[in-house]
Amino acid sequence: MKTALRYLVIIALLSFSIQKTKAQCHATDILIQNLVPASSQTPGTCTATFDLSFTMEDNNGNKFIYLHGWAQSNYVNYFNCVNGDPSSNGVIQAPLQPDLVNAFLNLGIDNNDSIPVLLSTYTPDPSVSLNSVNSITRTVLPDGSAFFVLHGINATFPADCGTPFLMVVDFWSSQAAQAQVAHCVNCGLTYALNFLTVGGLANCATLMYNATITNQQSTALSGTYTVYADVNGDGFFSSAADPLIRNTTNFSLAAGAGSTTPISGSIPSVNINQDLLVITNLSIGGTDIFLVHSTLCAPLPVTFTSFTATRTSRTNVLLRWETATEINNSGFAILRNTGDNNWQLVDFIPTQALGGNSSSVLTYTYNDVNSTRGMTQYRIRQIDIDGKSKYSEIRSVRGEGQKGKTIIYPNPSFTGSVNVVFENSEGTRDVELTDMNGRMIKQWKAVPGNTIQINNLVQGMYSLRIFIRESGEQSVEKIVVNKN
Repeated sequence: MKTALRYLVIIALLSFSIQKTKAQCHATDILIQNLVPASSQTPGTCTATFDLSFTMEDNNGNKFIYLHGWAQSNYVNYFNCVNGDPSSNGVIQAPLQPDLVNAFLNLGIDNNDSIPVLLSTYTPDPSVSLNSVNSITRTVLPDGSAFFVLHGINATFPADCGTPFLMVVDFWSSQAAQAQVAHCVNCGLTYALNFLTVGGLANCATLMYNATITNQQSTALSGTYTVYADVNGDGFFSSAADPLIRNTTNFSLAAGAGSTTPISGSIPSVNINQDLLVITNLSIGGTDIFLVHSTLCAPLPVTFTSFTATRTSRTNVLLRWETATEINNSGFAILRNTGDNNWQLVDFIPTQALGGNSSSVLTYTYNDVNSTRGMTQYRIRQIDIDGKSKYSEIRSVRGEGQKGKTIIYPNPSFTGSVNVVFENSEGTRDVELTDMNGRMIKQWKAVPGNTIQINNLVQGMYSLRIFIRESGEQSVEKIVVNKN
């Protein structure tokens, strides 16, 4: 049976996955995604928010990390770059104000400690303005490198939204106390925006993907593409974590918007339920990345029929889940997140199934001692006998200090995504989301559990109407999205 893949084109401006870096930087796999244009635009520019990720060698030489981006026509080759490396030898003075006048992207990170800090001031020259960023995370990968994700970057690109655009990036780090010098530099790297799109199908029976690269402009294009599997499901690309599915392959597109070329290949059985990352390099210069979302199409070893989390007292949360079938199951790890996106292991519950196999409904309960006053999220990690695992859906419970019937967070939202947690009452909920003009945006019937997540909201104000079928009770909550 063929399962349609929702090919969500992630607008990617940067990727160092193809271009290798030197010295202690080893900055790779830079990726911008989740780009959302603001509701109001000035002709000739595109103001947007987005996320950015990259991998970098983890050592003491990267105390400060900086990234600058220009339109190709405005690029200032301060480092005298040749093939991505500075042509001069030794330590190079850091770029100062005159060289960054036309840079529309300036980012800075203080990486002195294990927890990175976003800089609000450009250390080499405080007169240079840095783009605002909501938050940053840093994870150490199995190969020892550090994986960074910057969430909610704000920038104004010097081109209309949706038009083809080439940009050039300089990426450098410093171990100097005030980052006065650039000890490691990767520069003159070119990246593309809005030249291509990708879409297609996956065949679960033959384990093949069949996709199409589509030209978005009037001139002919050629280049190469490479396909990876998003093994950890985080939506960001890292060559240290995501395996190669298809080696670099040539493609060409005839002139004219809408011209296409097919691409296809096999998907290893271990990757059939994972997203794919298609990385393209155009011959005119510029790397682009597309995240291909996959749907589950392979049989699962354990089928969850329900999972609930209910606060029963000030200090206790009751978890309850059921399975309809279990195959080679060893048990369930209970994971808890109290708001810092750090999932902690609470306990491990062995399977009730004899030998790990069952075709009958099995019910599990666990009482977690939890006196957190804020929101807590739970999920179950089911682990096979051979060590493979899958996750349940996430359930949220309020803390004792949160008394409202419905909790919405974050509100206001600066990313277009919000979480909604309902009160722990029995009943069947129908939920409707409308904009300020009364137009229905989304509708949920017979909502299971007490949590829903709403994504991809544009800037504005919304009303969330909640209806309890059994009692006829209705309530309305306001949601504010502010992406400026």
